[in-house]
Amino acid sequence: MTKDDVAGGDRNHHSPADDVETYMREGPGKRFIEPRILFLLSRGPAHGYELLGRMDEVPMPGPVPDTGAVYRRLREMEKGGLLISAWDERDSGPRRRVYSITAQGGRRLAAWVEAMRRRMQTLQSFLDLYEEKRS
Repeated sequence: MTKDDVAGGDRNHHSPADDVETYMREGPGKRFIEPRILFLLSRGPAHGYELLGRMDEVPMPGPVPDTGAVYRRLREMEKGGLLISAWDERDSGPRRRVYSITAQGGRRLAAWVEAMRRRMQTLQSFLDLYEEKRS
């Protein structure tokens, strides 16, 4: 299966605009796991352990997610069509599942970015009002 095979059909039948509205309303969920993973994979394929080691490269609020949470989220994201994976068959060492972002995952990442921009604008508006009141 290729990235394009997965990306061709939107299994969840919703648009990135729906994602933006949901993220604005509900926030990112626990520890920003999904946008961290999508961002890291947008830079290139990686296995789970590598992703875990690079989580702190992505500045997000809260602690770096734990191992179990990241692997659970990877499985959910693959099932949802945001990622694909394949086994890396090396001559030596353990087999590793290598993850890649799909076109659908790229759209989801763009939705996250838009939602974060909107949230930042909303928060800045609040801070501006607060500062105005203090003047």
